[in-house]
This record gives sequence, C-alpha cells and structure tokens, in this order.
Amino acid sequence: MSLEQMLGFLGIGLGISGGLFGLWWGRKMAARKNGLDERYDKITIHSLANGWKITVVFIYLLFLLFIAGVQLSTAQVLGILLLIHMAGWAFSTVYYHVKY
Repeated sequence: MSLEQMLGFLGIGLGISGGLFGLWWGRKMAARKNGLDERYDKITIHSLANGWKITVVFIYLLFLLFIAGVQLSTAQVLGILLLIHMAGWAFSTVYYHVKY
C-alpha cells in the first residue's frame, strides 16, 4: 500500500469521525438550548426531501452526459453525487431556516 493510499484512508476516516463528532456535539448543544423542537423537525424533514430531489435531478444530468459520450469513472460519479447531495441538503437547510 502506497503512502497516498494510506493518507486517503486516513482522510476518509478523519472526515467520517469529524462529521459524526460534529453531529453529536451540535445536537448536544441544541438540546441544551431547547433547539430540538417541532420547527427543527420540520426543517430537517423538508431539507432532506429537497436534498434527494436535487440529487435525482443531477443523476438524470449525469445520465444525459453519459449518453452524450462523456466518460466518467465510477469514483468520479459517486464523488460528484455525494458533493451534490450534501450541498443540496445544506442549501435547503439554510433556505428553510430563513423561511421558517
């Protein structure tokens, strides 16, 4: 195993553990300030649904690119979809926080 592969695995592991720690810590702080209420639940449900809708649109766009002859590897497509899904989820969460 090369150094780049080990650093890649280390980065993935640190990213996952950092994300889980941030999720745990954020929910702990929100619970302390009574932030986990019905408004939070409604925003979470709507933003997750919109995140998936945005992801489905980009899946269709990637299929159209494939039909047009663009060659992408599986890792590239999954990386693009992960980034699109997370960005769509984040932007829709911000939108619903502003809206409600």
